[in-house]
Amino acid sequence: MAFKNSYLAELIQKLKKRRHKIIYSDDLKKIIAKIMKEEYTDKRAYKLIYYLKNKGHVLSIKKKIFYVKLAEDHISEHLILEDRYRYILHHHCKASTDNHRYIWGIKAVELHLRNFEIPDHIQIVNPKKQSKEIVVAGKTMQFKKYSSKDVDYFKQFKKHTDKVKMGKYSFPYAKIELAMLESLYNFDEVTDRYTYEIIRKVIRKSTNLDMERLAKILKIGKHHTSINRLYKMAKKENKTLAEKLLPIIKKWSFVLDV
Repeated sequence: MAFKNSYLAELIQKLKKRRHKIIYSDDLKKIIAKIMKEEYTDKRAYKLIYYLKNKGHVLSIKKKIFYVKLAEDHISEHLILEDRYRYILHHHCKASTDNHRYIWGIKAVELHLRNFEIPDHIQIVNPKKQSKEIVVAGKTMQFKKYSSKDVDYFKQFKKHTDKVKMGKYSFPYAKIELAMLESLYNFDEVTDRYTYEIIRKVIRKSTNLDMERLAKILKIGKHHTSINRLYKMAKKENKTLAEKLLPIIKKWSFVLDV
């Protein structure tokens, strides 16, 4: 590989400026192309990237995503995860959905409780993409479309979201009322104990849930089962809340045995 040594030193020097940062494959190839000029080919770029990985100058953390380091740096996957998970999540969400998205379900509830731990799995509601993907290091994300037949619910539910700052990045997420209803949508009180305990914690301390917001969500035509599950839990944990929920259920939904 005669061409390798003539470009490698310059490439490593340029990468040092990005030490401890994420770089995507396309960006790395652009740097290589500027160095190699007319001698650039994708095949040669891949060979240089392979050499960088082999010698420890970059660490592959996901397909087409690398972590830049010095060869002598000894850094664990755990530290990279803590340092760069939110960057990758934010970048991937923005590339896939623009700004039309929000965190839903139990992670949204956790965020309202100021729990910023990196989840094993996170769900992102958006209007156009449905897939399950890896973020990094075994942590997964699920893009979920919110629609039924010809009805797109995303725009209606997006009104009931807020933004939370995690590190350098802001993430839209469901307001607590919507987040709880979404968490209780596919819920089994017996087997899903974690969700039960988190929702119970919110119910016990809730003195300011927005009843008007709950009514607006029900008027959209969704979450009838969820509001009944919330009411059932409130009867055990917060009778004042239960008394507020029942008139809303009777007016905008219907009482179910859940």
